Amino acid sequence: MKKLLFISMLGVFAVISSCDEDEIVQSQVDFLFKETYCADPWDTIISPGWIPEQLISYYLTDVLEVEYSYFNRTNDGIQEDCEACHCLSGNIIRFSADDEFSEILLENGFEIDE
Repeated sequence: MKKLLFISMLGVFAVISSCDEDEIVQSQVDFLFKETYCADPWDTIISPGWIPEQLISYYLTDVLEVEYSYFNRTNDGIQEDCEACHCLSGNIIRFSADDEFSEILLENGFEIDE
């Protein structure tokens, strides 16, 4: 009888555990940010010797406190033909983060990558 109870409890635990993992996968959202020449939020961080990817990673994790995955920075965006700070440089940052971080990311200029 104890063996049957143990096996039943093990089965219930396995079902509950698998449901939790599905929720985590479904809560990921893809974001993007279209970089400018010098008006990005991380441009105010003074960090001699850091490459842009390090600056952006620091901004996301330490300033905004966002946990993210799949970070990619490409230059396949639209580059505006001007040199003002607010002009688009053509660089695009893409990453995934949990849905719980959507509000703070959207408030700070990030967009949902559709």
